[in-house]
Amino acid sequence: MKNKILNKLNLHEFSGAVGDLGTLLPLAFALVVVNGFPPERIFLLFGIVYVFTGWYFKVPVAVQPLKAMAVIAIAKGFSIEMLSVTAFFYGILLLFLSLTGLIKFLQRIFTPGLVRGVQLGIGLILAQKAIELVIQKGILLNFAGSSLVINIILLIAATVIISLFQLRKKFPIALILIFLSIIFFNFLGYSPGINIVNESLISFTLPDFSKLLDAFIFLIIPQLPLTLGNAVYAADDICHALWNDSAKKVTAPKLGFSIGLSDTIIGLLGGFPICHGAGGMAAHAQFGAKTGKATIIIGSIFIFLSLAGFSSFLFFIPVPLLAAMLLFDSYRMSILIKKVKDNIQLVTALLVGIVSFATKNLSIALAAGIIFEFGYRYLVNKNILQLKVFDND
Repeated sequence: MKNKILNKLNLHEFSGAVGDLGTLLPLAFALVVVNGFPPERIFLLFGIVYVFTGWYFKVPVAVQPLKAMAVIAIAKGFSIEMLSVTAFFYGILLLFLSLTGLIKFLQRIFTPGLVRGVQLGIGLILAQKAIELVIQKGILLNFAGSSLVINIILLIAATVIISLFQLRKKFPIALILIFLSIIFFNFLGYSPGINIVNESLISFTLPDFSKLLDAFIFLIIPQLPLTLGNAVYAADDICHALWNDSAKKVTAPKLGFSIGLSDTIIGLLGGFPICHGAGGMAAHAQFGAKTGKATIIIGSIFIFLSLAGFSSFLFFIPVPLLAAMLLFDSYRMSILIKKVKDNIQLVTALLVGIVSFATKNLSIALAAGIIFEFGYRYLVNKNILQLKVFDND
């Protein structure tokens, strides 16, 4: 009986639930501040998707804002209406690709080398993002007055503490640090430092077809290769690498369908589109998550905070702590390249990873990898090169 209770209250699932906040919170913060999204709406809709993905897939499938689309939206200051319309059309596109089987057909293009390269590239970008957060932000996302030296010291301290307690002793210290940080800054009387937009919790919005062309040109086309490479094929791969038979429900078409259905509904409710990023799965796993309970937990927390009007308190989590969590996520993603078995695929993975990091554009990196593999196969078929494949083990 005692073991059953402990299983239900597994602290590692709670700890793993917050593992992806290092990626999610900075993007959510920017969407709130720059694009005017009410934080309650952002986290409510993310939370609902988190709960349903955890319930259906049974493993910690991450829910994140679409990264390329978020960066473009933040840079250009697109309105909520434009981004919601884009979410709807993007969802329809993913549903079409999934239901017609095209998403499975396109998977043939994404060889193991390309998938591992995407994962390596994401890992390197996450590491850089962690350092940039510490350098560019204050101790909180909204607080620019703290010392860089203090931020670096806190980053080192958080990294050491998480490594000693979380990873070696399997004690969910990250969860405790997050909880204590929120209490500490709230006790000191800090404000989340964001202008809360006076908008409804959800906003029923019919799709405006006059915005379709702009949505495709500026947002959907740059995002689609990243979604397929990272949030569908790489996500499918990492779920099975991390959780084996527990991830039997996870397939590329089902991930694509989940993203499509979620974004279609989110678009109708005035929200920002999501994906199931592979880095998020690594983040949840790195901090202890093994089942869908972890994502149900974080989703429920988001929903509760949104309905209670407290979701902005999530921005009390210190930047150095978020950065430390990102560093561990980066490590988890990057080491997957060790699973590449033959030398040609290893070269492809390294090429895609390096180009991803250098350009910060996975579409360009994937194109480079595909061109390399196509060129190599062409030279082999023409007997200009000999195909030499060996096992790295």
